Amino acid sequence: MFVETITQPAAEWRHWDQQLGLTRNPPPALVASIAWAGDGDTITAVNVWDTPEAVAEFYLTRVRPIVEAQGEPTDKPVRHGAPIHVFTRT
Repeated sequence: MFVETITQPAAEWRHWDQQLGLTRNPPPALVASIAWAGDGDTITAVNVWDTPEAVAEFYLTRVRPIVEAQGEPTDKPVRHGAPIHVFTRT
């Protein structure tokens, strides 16, 4: 597993969510994506991926073409790496 977080203004988060299709068309390597409204007008999201290579592949196939066409987002994901503990209730 590989974990990343991102906090963005709500409008920017919605724009990138729409462009990348994380919720409409999630890539197979995305294990989980959880987003919530924070204080003010921000959205924070946690994305859990199968592997670091899966994040790299997602960037190359979905993110980079959008960045090349529209420019860099103002806020970028923070990559935390492999978790040291995971618990999920099944």
